Amino acid sequence: MNTHTGSRQEQIMTLLLNASSGLSIDDMAAKLDISRNAVKQHLVVLEKQQLVKEGILTSTGGRPARCYALTEQGVNHFPKQYAWFCNLLLNDLAAEMTPESLEKMMWNMGVKLANSLAPQFGHKNTQQKLEALVELMQSLGYHAELEQQEGGQSIKAVNCVYHDLAQQHPALCHFDQALITTLLEKPVEQISCMAKKDCACRFNIARSSA
Repeated sequence: MNTHTGSRQEQIMTLLLNASSGLSIDDMAAKLDISRNAVKQHLVVLEKQQLVKEGILTSTGGRPARCYALTEQGVNHFPKQYAWFCNLLLNDLAAEMTPESLEKMMWNMGVKLANSLAPQFGHKNTQQKLEALVELMQSLGYHAELEQQEGGQSIKAVNCVYHDLAQQHPALCHFDQALITTLLEKPVEQISCMAKKDCACRFNIARSSA
């Protein structure tokens, strides 16, 4: 949110983050020194985005007023710093395990996730599975797309969602490969990797047997 309107909405969300019991429109208008109508307009946008929800009526010493609070999605809108903790865990795992064991662990985690998602893919043909997989990767932040190659198709991802971690722990890439291989039920070869300074991560999909 880079516009002035967006900054007001960010301010409203920050107020609500610091008020676990919620705030009324009058409260927010007073704190931001803007009109009630302006607050209402921003709340309409935030509610449509499912970032804010209307709460119970509260007494304001006269007329009752609606109370607004952040939704779970609204709370998660604020930055979360997980990378440092993941790095601690991976460092400890890498110290206790051989590189091969860590790679196998990442592969098994990818397979487990794929198995939990399998019902969404079971009734689809190969092309539909590819499209659904790319859509899934998009939702996870990979910025993925299908590419037509001379030897078949590949998945290209231009945003590694754990780029810094993968640079230190290349075994993480086995998670992606296992996820894709298991969901597509086809051999997949990773031919480029952003963690290895390539421009994108690419996964070649094996052609179906004739």
